[in-house]
Amino acid sequence: MLKIFTPFIFVFTSLFVFSSSASTSTQKSAFNSPFTASEFDVKKLEKLLSHYEEWEGVRYKFGGNSRKGIDCSAYMQRVFADEFSLKLPRSSHEQSKLGSHVAKDELNTGDLVFFKTSARERHVGVYVGDGKFLHASTKVGVTVSELDNQYWKTKFVQARRIHHTEA
Repeated sequence: MLKIFTPFIFVFTSLFVFSSSASTSTQKSAFNSPFTASEFDVKKLEKLLSHYEEWEGVRYKFGGNSRKGIDCSAYMQRVFADEFSLKLPRSSHEQSKLGSHVAKDELNTGDLVFFKTSARERHVGVYVGDGKFLHASTKVGVTVSELDNQYWKTKFVQARRIHHTEA
């Protein structure tokens, strides 16, 4: 898997760095970083992709929280704890109350994205840029998907930007 994924990281990171370097924003991020917004996004992306590289393909298991099987909200807990030292609540419902609302067209790397997959079920992932998000899919396990693919674009509900002090 690593041999196939490595070019993806390089191309994805290169595109992201190029598009981010065009920005002149110097706002501090929600994580209170000393970096400019674009530098911080690149650092977040590197952390997220590194985490993904370790977890890619781990199967989905409802209620699971290990490499033997993990569900979407547990995977978000794991990502944010491992990479950002932030503790998220266990359920996607509770996670959806954190931070502040973000419009879909204003997503930044590290924002949580939420979906309504059935009348009773919700799904969560983390935005990695370029219209893609990282999540634990019920069909393929831990993966990267396109927000605007046929399935996910109809299920999108909201996005949230997590503030360091709330998590």
